[in-house]
Amino acid sequence: MRLINCQSLKFEEFVRDVPPYAVLSHTWGKDEVTLNDMRNRDEALENDSERGRFRKIEDTCRVALEQNINYAWVDTCCIDKSSSAELSEAINSMFAWYKQATICFVFLSDFTSFSEDTLEEIVNLFDAREPLEEGFYKDPPPLTNQEITIRDKVKKSLGSCRWFARGWTLQELIAPSCVQFFDRDWKCFGSKAQLASVLAWITGIDSSVLRGKPLDEILVGRRMCWASTRETTRVEDIAYCLLGIFDINMPLLYGEGKKAFTRLQEEIIRSSHDLSIFAWKAEGNDLRRFRGLMANSPAEFKGCQRLVTPSFEWNNGGEYSITSRGLRTESLVRITRGESAEVGSYFLSLNCVDARQTKLILAVSLSQYGPGLFARRKPWQRFTVFDLNVFSAAKLSQPQYICCKDSPELEKIVMDSRVDAIQIGFSVDIFDRFDRDSITAFPQADWDLKNSILLSFQRPQLWGMWKIKAKDQDDGISIVCVRSSGWLLYGIFAWDKLPAALTQTRLLPSEVENILKRLPDRTSTSCSGFHHTISDIKLDLGENGVKVPATLLQVSSTEKERSQRRTGSNFIKRLLKKV
Repeated sequence: MRLINCQSLKFEEFVRDVPPYAVLSHTWGKDEVTLNDMRNRDEALENDSERGRFRKIEDTCRVALEQNINYAWVDTCCIDKSSSAELSEAINSMFAWYKQATICFVFLSDFTSFSEDTLEEIVNLFDAREPLEEGFYKDPPPLTNQEITIRDKVKKSLGSCRWFARGWTLQELIAPSCVQFFDRDWKCFGSKAQLASVLAWITGIDSSVLRGKPLDEILVGRRMCWASTRETTRVEDIAYCLLGIFDINMPLLYGEGKKAFTRLQEEIIRSSHDLSIFAWKAEGNDLRRFRGLMANSPAEFKGCQRLVTPSFEWNNGGEYSITSRGLRTESLVRITRGESAEVGSYFLSLNCVDARQTKLILAVSLSQYGPGLFARRKPWQRFTVFDLNVFSAAKLSQPQYICCKDSPELEKIVMDSRVDAIQIGFSVDIFDRFDRDSITAFPQADWDLKNSILLSFQRPQLWGMWKIKAKDQDDGISIVCVRSSGWLLYGIFAWDKLPAALTQTRLLPSEVENILKRLPDRTSTSCSGFHHTISDIKLDLGENGVKVPATLLQVSSTEKERSQRRTGSNFIKRLLKKV
């Protein structure tokens, strides 16, 4: 580690036994002092115009010596930025270096401190308000006129400093245990501990974290929210400046642009079991119907400031991992049950709640678009489910893969998966559509069980079987459909009348077609006191003006006795007509 000797203003390097040192946190100007400038400082100071450039570093060393600290570290000049290896090591180590510092000096070059009386009034008002904001089940009392006036004053002066808007300064505020704040004249006006409630209001960071609470006790989505209003000069740095916040190490690849933030999310997913990383919401101008699971930037976590863990972990730690096909899981994707408008929808529970709505579990709404493949649906909305609904929701038995990365083609891929698809329509009064295990399908990965659709994935050949249980009965109906040689064939059967040849799981579409062709009657069946018939209807599964041609197989069900009476009546009518 390269440190500045505060007395000689020369560099000294330490591999072990690093002495106590002060660290500077500041915003960079246009002409900051570099490593080479410091090595040639004596020559530079011969030119009076160069003296001002070194003043920030000299003041840092002066204040450190006043506090009996003999060494200092300043990011502008203590890193050899011409060495990519050293730069990568420094950025990956920076959080630790700030944390290990004896003290951190925050220099606000665009702020003039309040008077002592005003500052005391500000701190007292914010400290008094803090306990009122902690209640989860009720809103805090409204702000008084005095509080509104004080907050406006803080926002226009201290809150408007560039230091609070930069990405790198986030970790520089959180990591050190001891932080002192200085105004433009290097006047110290308070410490992080003294100003914790004020800083929490300005930054959105929990005051408990500013007072030393471990970061791993804060949900990932909530930590991302702290960076949602911050900016960096280079696009990649919005990811790199967060490495320490999430205890992540990864190589730096300047030039990769927004991919850096995607890589950061992937590393977080690999190293933690915190699903709140998917709790982001698309910004208002992004109205795409489908997205991947990854956020585009920390700005999409803006609404995650109050995320907390619910009272119980419903999924018993269901595992997930990043694969080439997306986020792989065997138990996290569920189908909602109950009476809500989202009944039958696929969702991924995020195992987190808003602190003021502890019964509503945040979730990601999903749409199926391939064999076990899902995409995030309506990412601009905040989707929630009741904790009891989450607990009772049906699991999918086969592995699921949720698309992670965004693609301009994703929306087209999702919609095209329904071109020439086959949907089943039936009476919900006769069948137990939303009872657990009432519907089974084969191959399950090809079926959108939410909408009873056999997805096409633009395949010229496909076949599937769909089974549903009759209410309060131990039997039901099976529907078999196949598209093989350009034609759609289908059949409806009672469970006990399903041809044995169709119970094999490894049939080819052409084999299913041949079996159905040989059956004399496959458009009607009877079970549980009902007579069921099936017919095909042209269907449009598109949305928002996009046409998606498909077929609806509509099941019509009538009570068997009524059907027999209707048949007898028709026979009598025909007989009378002949007479």
